Amino acid sequence: MLVNFDSVGLVTVLLFAAALFSVGLYGAMTRKAAVSVLMSLEIMLFAISINIVALAQFIPGAQMYGWHFSLFLMVIGAAEIAIGLSLVVAIYRRIKTSDVEKLQVLKDHE
Repeated sequence: MLVNFDSVGLVTVLLFAAALFSVGLYGAMTRKAAVSVLMSLEIMLFAISINIVALAQFIPGAQMYGWHFSLFLMVIGAAEIAIGLSLVVAIYRRIKTSDVEKLQVLKDHE
């Protein structure tokens, strides 16, 4: 069932998305495992999608464009997860850890 935005105000939806983005940002900054960081980035991307859809719903004449941008963000998120997980698997195979703080594979060695 779709949410009726008439009963929920724009400020409520934007505050929810801001809280969701904050949780994702906190998770991306504090997690050590690379998969957890990727999941936190997906939460942040979902919060952005909520903002776009909510703003498009409340702006007259822009309702369809919000859904298009949201669909585009879902495709970008799926591509991000596919590439991110393949990088995590490749790095794990090489150095046997997915701890973000221990990764020095991509640093320039002189």
